[in-house]
Amino acid sequence: MKKCTKYLIIVNETKDVDLKWSGFTYDALKAKGFEVNMYVGLESEGVEGYLKDTDVIIVMGGDGTILRVAHILAGRQIPVIGVNLGTVGFLTEVGVTQISSMLERLSNGDYELEERMMLSGRVHLNGTSSEGTSSDGTTPEGGRCIDIQALNEIVLARDNALRIIALRILVNGSHFDTCEADGIMIATPTGSTGYNLSAGGPIVQPDARLMVMTPISPYSLSRRSVIFGADDHITLELLQKRKDAPSKGLLSHDGEESISMEVGDTVEIEPSKDKLLLVKLDESSLYEILTRKLGN
Repeated sequence: MKKCTKYLIIVNETKDVDLKWSGFTYDALKAKGFEVNMYVGLESEGVEGYLKDTDVIIVMGGDGTILRVAHILAGRQIPVIGVNLGTVGFLTEVGVTQISSMLERLSNGDYELEERMMLSGRVHLNGTSSEGTSSDGTTPEGGRCIDIQALNEIVLARDNALRIIALRILVNGSHFDTCEADGIMIATPTGSTGYNLSAGGPIVQPDARLMVMTPISPYSLSRRSVIFGADDHITLELLQKRKDAPSKGLLSHDGEESISMEVGDTVEIEPSKDKLLLVKLDESSLYEILTRKLGN
């Protein structure tokens, strides 16, 4: 692979107290004569100016930090490698004791790149549809459309802690199912080891191209996860559950900002054209990594 000489370090300051490890990495790269910038924080506006002419981004934090960086990149094909300062760390590649080795391998081009699929979602609020949507995300009827992306998952869940919600599921424009549950999750292979795993969904090889739909606490004895292909298009519509009580939902992507949804609102989900490039140094298989990180 390409030898890395231009570096950007993005730091989650809540994880790297006093910038101990990011400072160590910065100094080590400078000592080798490489170009290096460091940005402390996760605001997309602040990072923008550092992305040009960057060979690799070193992320100091945990999986949540990498998710945020994936959103900031918005499809830019800049390789990312994470130094785990969190807990489990499925997306982060190395620990703090491996920083020096990581820098050596990056500078020598001794690494592989792995493409990770992302999801694209369009939220139609107030019962709007994709027809008639203007460039600013509004419709003639006064509705609103919001475009989102996710590396792990998109979740439509209940807004009320005591009531389940009803959702109509369409696949490629045709009715697939109606589900009563705490919510529905559409996950990528990357996200299969996250919330999807906690909800009882299957683990998928991370470089696959498919979508996993997993119900969250379904009101059913037989409902299971379903795998969809990379060419499929999934629509979730919030239905009225009870006549005497409003049905409301909350939509989130990668655990970020929740969007309030009401009866008739929909979200359309499909694989995104964008993808995240992750630097891989560890030659262990997914199953070896799972055993190491989750095994007893």
